Amino acid sequence: MSTILQKAVTPQMSAAYLGQGLDRVAGYVVPAADAAEVTSTAGLFELHGLGFEGTPFSPEGPIDILHFPTSPTAVVLPATGGVDEEGRKATGGTFVEHPPFSGTGFTAAGDAVVPLSWIEHTRLPSGARLWRFTPDADEPQLIGTYHGVAFGWQNHLEEDVFRAVPPSKLVGHVAKTEAGTFAADVATDEDGQPSVVTLVSHVEPEGQGFTRTEAGMWAKKIPAEDADEIFELHATATWQGIPVRMVDQGPNAEGETVAHVTSLLHNAITAEQLGMDKLDVGVYEKTVQLPELTNVQYAQRVPRTWARESQLQKVQENAAGGPGQPAAMAPTGTQQAATVGTPRINVPAGADPDANPMNKHAAHLQRVAQGLVNVAPSDWKSARVLARMVGRRGEIVAVYTGEDDKQHPLKGLPRDVGRALAEMKKASYEEGKGAWITALVTLERSGKLTLNIDRTNEQKWTTPPEPEDYAEELRRYPRSEDNIPDWLRQGRDAAES
Repeated sequence: MSTILQKAVTPQMSAAYLGQGLDRVAGYVVPAADAAEVTSTAGLFELHGLGFEGTPFSPEGPIDILHFPTSPTAVVLPATGGVDEEGRKATGGTFVEHPPFSGTGFTAAGDAVVPLSWIEHTRLPSGARLWRFTPDADEPQLIGTYHGVAFGWQNHLEEDVFRAVPPSKLVGHVAKTEAGTFAADVATDEDGQPSVVTLVSHVEPEGQGFTRTEAGMWAKKIPAEDADEIFELHATATWQGIPVRMVDQGPNAEGETVAHVTSLLHNAITAEQLGMDKLDVGVYEKTVQLPELTNVQYAQRVPRTWARESQLQKVQENAAGGPGQPAAMAPTGTQQAATVGTPRINVPAGADPDANPMNKHAAHLQRVAQGLVNVAPSDWKSARVLARMVGRRGEIVAVYTGEDDKQHPLKGLPRDVGRALAEMKKASYEEGKGAWITALVTLERSGKLTLNIDRTNEQKWTTPPEPEDYAEELRRYPRSEDNIPDWLRQGRDAAES
């Protein structure tokens, strides 16, 4: 069973879904189950960080929310980083994003604290639903349902009309058959194995038995075993010195072949400096001439359990450096079963080993990781512990992701985890800069361990600290005035007044 993700959708994107049949999604998301209690527009505005500069959203207006299942080939990353490069480096995260982005990997509204992730450009799976939340309404309104690439969106605001766009073979699943390679919807059985594949084309493949759908696409269902290969094609390149992914390719108005690319740099500031178009928070795209792209590589993304013998052979040949497949065409993204390993510290290439927090706190992190492993259930895939500490106040929240791809509370955390985190905070002190306020430790079942810390952003506490806690924070970990954020200064001043 796949995780249902939730994303706030701009009015322009809602219009593209329902009015044109747009079939894609990208950007910042949260697990829908974890956010289920947030149902007011004010809460959704806060949870999804919609108060950014130039926002089309308002807490007093309607907000459209997309719910969609995750594809087995989707790329979903923890949204950790900072609002500038210095902040990103300080946390060890991936993203540089404009406020109100916190970079901790979590977001909150009221008492709800949920993981925040970023999903790479992907085709929507069948079953996605678009809801409209309106202030003072008791229930949200279902305004659209996505039925897959063959039927597209069913617009419930317009007499349930179906609309679909010609599918790109560079986004979403495709199936290779004797008749050719087609965009495809893949239905799976209870074990997650492909059972039925719907081949889709925007023009009729002559003599192949395709039928026209209500949305104007041509479709044909075949047993999954009749497809030679099922995969998602992942085409990457370099443009203007940054990594990009090609999501469309075709002729422009002048008949020249161009590519539509989306940034994989995860840096909003750089993308804007390069003149990329901002489609959504964290989503930057550009139409470019093919000669502008360098280091173009194509790879198959396919779950290992879906892979045919020919695809597995390609993986083996590439791993061995064999002649069967050039490196640029090597299949990647195959999913392998995770095994519990010894937690290890990963340090970014070129980082200062002495200054990098992953090295500096290695001993503390090993204790945290061991504590997580000791209490994680048998079906865990990853575990996270979030620590908030200011003055004498501290909160620790631990969760794990199970085989059901859902977040669950992680109970019975050893006391040594809390002690290790408190010691790590003390050891993180830098003269004039203070110590971290928030630390997020993520452990994957493979043993990969990551740390993200935040010294400046105000946190959402279950029980808010007292003013004396803010004053105590600055007594324990003095900061220069220019390194004291407003919320911390206000708390200190309240304690001293």
